[in-house]
Amino acid sequence: MTQGYSSGHDVGSGARNEALQVEMAKLLYANLPASIVVNTLLALILVSVLSPVVGAGRLLGWLLLLGVVLSARMVLLLAWQRKGQEAGSRALHWIRRFRVLIIATGAVWGIAAVLLAPSGDIPHQVYISFVLAGLSAGAITSLAIDRVSTLGFLLPTLLPQIAFFVMEGGAIVLGMSAMIVLFLLFIMTSASRARRSLLENFQLRIHAVENESRLRFILENSPIATRITSAATGQVVFANQRYAKLRDSVLEKVIGSSPAPYYADPQEYAEIMAELDQGGQVTNRLVELLIPDGRGAKWVLASYLRLEYQGEDAILGWFYDITDRKKMEEQAQHLAHHDPLTGLPNRMLFTDRLQQALFIARRDSTLLALMFLDLDKFKQINDTLGHNVGDLLLKEAARRLQDCLRESDTVARIGGDEFIVLLPAVKSEWDALQVAEKIRSALNRSFMIAGHDLQISSSIGVAIYPQHGVEEKQLIRNADTAMYYAKNGGRDNVKLYHPDMRE
Repeated sequence: MTQGYSSGHDVGSGARNEALQVEMAKLLYANLPASIVVNTLLALILVSVLSPVVGAGRLLGWLLLLGVVLSARMVLLLAWQRKGQEAGSRALHWIRRFRVLIIATGAVWGIAAVLLAPSGDIPHQVYISFVLAGLSAGAITSLAIDRVSTLGFLLPTLLPQIAFFVMEGGAIVLGMSAMIVLFLLFIMTSASRARRSLLENFQLRIHAVENESRLRFILENSPIATRITSAATGQVVFANQRYAKLRDSVLEKVIGSSPAPYYADPQEYAEIMAELDQGGQVTNRLVELLIPDGRGAKWVLASYLRLEYQGEDAILGWFYDITDRKKMEEQAQHLAHHDPLTGLPNRMLFTDRLQQALFIARRDSTLLALMFLDLDKFKQINDTLGHNVGDLLLKEAARRLQDCLRESDTVARIGGDEFIVLLPAVKSEWDALQVAEKIRSALNRSFMIAGHDLQISSSIGVAIYPQHGVEEKQLIRNADTAMYYAKNGGRDNVKLYHPDMRE
């Protein structure tokens, strides 16, 4: 285990070192154009100032030497701009080239401190020192990232002048020499601090990139659908394959899209975003997602969290698909309140709807009708042709019953061949009896079941609220009584409840 960890750690360190070299090369070459321009201008100014006291041959010779070095640096810059920025593992090669030419540049300026400084001419010597000090101070900002380049420029630039002043002798010159030594130590210390700061910032960026890479790896291989959206644009900036599958799409289409249209309730998505904007966190929220092209919906447990991704504020969302479980729960809920054969409401659900209808009828002073219905001749068919045919007949009878009713009405199977119908809003007894006759007529038509031409009829009892009862049980009992009067009266008819029937 230790060996494996060390190997992974070495690989990680190697990758970080390579990334550091690439970063160093980019910074060094980014400052190279300005460095060439500054060196050129300072050289021209220096030659102009020294021309009255230094021979033209020396000045031109030194200027030519500097020009050769700066030209070489320009050629290197052009080569870098063409192909160096994609160097990758060859970054160190480009850094080494840069170091050679920066050392050469420092050496040429160091030669100026000795070759061009007039002996005994303190003002011009001070001027040369001023130029070299300014050039060295400016080099800190452009070279600090690379210690070799920093020392390679500072030492060849300033050490020759220090040596020149020591050889010249004299209190003033020696004092200047000591000042330059102190200045050299100061700017080297400053360069070291700047380099540490740059490296720390770089390491922070590297760690951020590594953490982001780890996050992507974890999310890409997560068994849970995951996506990251931009907080600014609301568009998906990352998604794993499971999220694309959840959307019944592919990654190419998911990335860059907005997830808002896929929420069955747009207001719910807005509420989630508002809660996150207020610093909250959403966990295990039941959300209904739409499938494109109207192909249904999926249910998920959704969680959301704000984070930083690719340097920007973002929102991480992960979604646990519970569509199958939701369907099973809905199916169990349906079975608990519906007849398993016909799919009609069972007694429990019918009772609940009746109670609600009675509440509304009392509140609004309206009528409602209740019907008890029994299929005539069903038992004979069921006993003769078998339960399979009987079940098919019941299902078809239930369908015809539903076709005769409004969407607001309810028909329930309460057992065997008995059904109960609720009309929650009727204008009169006559309207209720018209619906009952419509049902009776529909059930009188022949049924083609499993190759058999079957003929049945129905006996229907009707009770009206509030004339025939104001309570649930009273209405049901009276409608049932009217149904038995219809059956005993020869079947295939409709009877409206009358108090005399109780006797």
